[in-house]
Amino acid sequence: MSRRASGLKAWLVQHITAVYMLLCTMIGAIFLIAQQPISYTVWKGWMAQPLFSLNLLLLFIALLLHAWVGVRNVLIDYIKPISLRIFLLSLLAFGLAGNGLWVIEIVIRAQIS
Repeated sequence: MSRRASGLKAWLVQHITAVYMLLCTMIGAIFLIAQQPISYTVWKGWMAQPLFSLNLLLLFIALLLHAWVGVRNVLIDYIKPISLRIFLLSLLAFGLAGNGLWVIEIVIRAQIS
């Protein structure tokens, strides 16, 4: 794959995830405004629904992919020493993977309880 195609793929991931996150945010905001006041039991009820949990997981996957592409591009553009760039990219990857695992744990615990 050429560098042009790689750049196009990153651009597509960035824009598709941005649109998905925008739609989820707008739908969530409308839902929260319509359901005032929100209590813990309402949140727990939402999290117990498989469709809501799946949408939440997809939202966080989109957020993590969006963050990876954006920060990766900034690091590639502005960090010139290759060893420092690899270290920072590895740190970013581990941090995002850790956050992803944490979200998965939260969703699974909400489904169990």
